[in-house]
Amino acid sequence: MSILNKAHIKNSHKLLSWSLLIGAVYFFLISIAHLLGYKIPILFIYYNVPSYMYQDLIIAFLSFGLGMFLYAGYSSVKRDELITTKYIVIAGFGVVLGLSNINLFTDFSFFEVEFNLKISVLNFWSETIFVLAYILWILFLYISAVNFNKNKTEEKPKSISEVPNNSQKEFMKFR
Repeated sequence: MSILNKAHIKNSHKLLSWSLLIGAVYFFLISIAHLLGYKIPILFIYYNVPSYMYQDLIIAFLSFGLGMFLYAGYSSVKRDELITTKYIVIAGFGVVLGLSNINLFTDFSFFEVEFNLKISVLNFWSETIFVLAYILWILFLYISAVNFNKNKTEEKPKSISEVPNNSQKEFMKFR
């Protein structure tokens, strides 16, 4: 953990904001693909598993919500506020746990027999790992940005108005 505590990169805020914006665009594209029913592999994690329209609509609206959450994080980082990013990371780990649960405990062989399909769970794991890598990247940039802000406030020189002169020091003795 000490590596993460010391880590900060020069443009961490800029990289973080761009990474969050790219994530927002990605989830908006997922939302559109599910809304329209286009089974594009990178936009449909379980692209070759049959689904009902209501399931795709649920995923579309949830993906839109996650996209808005990421966009809110992007906007917050642009204002030098990082708290939203912390919650994005927590939610992201929840997404990875949920996808891992599906990958581990869903009987995909049922779909293979029922619908005469060949399903490779390795594809699902690779997309889950992609999401995990993205969340770890956001976490790294978040920690880097927090450390940069800490260093910036510790090294902030006092302005002339913040340094009391002799008469102010004398006055403050009697307060």
